[in-house]
Amino acid sequence: MKSSFSPSRWSSIAATLLISLAIGCASPGPPQPPSLHLPQIVNDLTAERLGDTVALRWTTPSRTTDDIDIKGPIAAEICREVRPALSRQTAPHPRGCVPVKRMPVRSGLIEATDALPATLTSDPMALLLYRVRLFNSNGRTAGPSPAAYSVSGVAPPAVDRLRATSTRSGVMLEWKPEPAAFPVDLDRTLIIASAPKPAVASKPAKPSKPALNLTPPTPAEVHLQAGDPSSDSDTGGTIDRTTVKGAAYRYTAQRVRTVVLAGHTLELRSLPSPAVTVVTRDIFPPAAPTGLAAIPGSGAANRSINLSIDLSWEPVSDTDIAGYIVYRETVTSAGAATAAWKRLNQTPLTGPAFSDLTAVPGQTYVYRVTAIDASGNESAPSAAVQEILMEP
Repeated sequence: MKSSFSPSRWSSIAATLLISLAIGCASPGPPQPPSLHLPQIVNDLTAERLGDTVALRWTTPSRTTDDIDIKGPIAAEICREVRPALSRQTAPHPRGCVPVKRMPVRSGLIEATDALPATLTSDPMALLLYRVRLFNSNGRTAGPSPAAYSVSGVAPPAVDRLRATSTRSGVMLEWKPEPAAFPVDLDRTLIIASAPKPAVASKPAKPSKPALNLTPPTPAEVHLQAGDPSSDSDTGGTIDRTTVKGAAYRYTAQRVRTVVLAGHTLELRSLPSPAVTVVTRDIFPPAAPTGLAAIPGSGAANRSINLSIDLSWEPVSDTDIAGYIVYRETVTSAGAATAAWKRLNQTPLTGPAFSDLTAVPGQTYVYRVTAIDASGNESAPSAAVQEILMEP
């Protein structure tokens, strides 16, 4: 019997089989389970004790454990575990990580607080462990975050009567000292940077490449500490010598109690003090020069002939000293003034020495020196010295 299939019919069947095989080979395999849309686990939880509360911070992820965007609302559950030192335990605490707060959150930085009960704001101290779990809209979670540590116990008292005063040496910070002393931490925020000093007018120069500014910028946030963490002392003040004249700063202060529990170094901080603001205006004169001495000078050719009265003094240590000004008064041999004080140099001297070449032989003079800073503030005069240029 002859086959009823024609050659063209066999070709059509063969093509269909090949297409079926190709489709079968491209199959992705068994179907995958649907995503549970679980938010990724928080991995940067921190805990900071402030007064009778614990401040918690973390970043809520924007992706699920399947690395897709989170859809729908997210809820965060914060739990606290108390681990007392067994040798000092006086009251039982709940075992395990007990939920203390549940709140809606969104992706990004989250801040929350845990108000501690009275049993955790008194001594003896205990180690506090915090964890946070993120739940999707179906109430499911990928699990808790790694633990962040804090501590229970009595927090130090807040800093009272903080005040800031601009002085020549920097900003003087003062507060009411406490008998039960703890180191005081000061946080400084730059509010207004100092204005650049006007340039001295000069002839226009040829265009050139701009000069590099190698002066480091003043940081906006600075952390300072007053007191020795290893000693019980509260001096009630300190000087911030790192300020810049013409700038405005805001300060807050906290007392800090540091402890070590189960190998963890932890801090109990007081609540921040009310902020104080100060402007560091440069209105303070430098210190007066000291050690002024005067001797008759002599000529290079004939050292027996006095040509001048030479002065020297100790340099002033202020960092913004622009120079020195010398004043002279004419007096009688009995010391009575015969003329008013006269300024001998119009331009400030850069060094602690001066030769009075205008002195008249046989005349008695009294000298004194002042220091002047870059803002034009002049110091009080030095102690006066008397000298006479003998006639040749």
